[in-house]
Amino acid sequence: MTGDKKKSKRKCEECGSTDVVPIVYGYPMEELLQEAEEGKVSLGGCCVTDDDPNWHCKACGHEWRYTRAKRKGKPYLP
Repeated sequence: MTGDKKKSKRKCEECGSTDVVPIVYGYPMEELLQEAEEGKVSLGGCCVTDDDPNWHCKACGHEWRYTRAKRKGKPYLP
């Protein structure tokens, strides 16, 4: 899933670390379990809501929701 993508350039909102990974929701298949074991993704569980975090900082454990609207300084509206 994410193995072919370049390393994320996102930064943690709390500590500034770039050691962050996407949070993936849903029932994981074998490939996704392997990526989680390798630290390439964080598993968020099977239950999904409108405001679940989608990034996880491996340095400090902070999780947050990143959206394009947030990037542009606009409030996030689902």
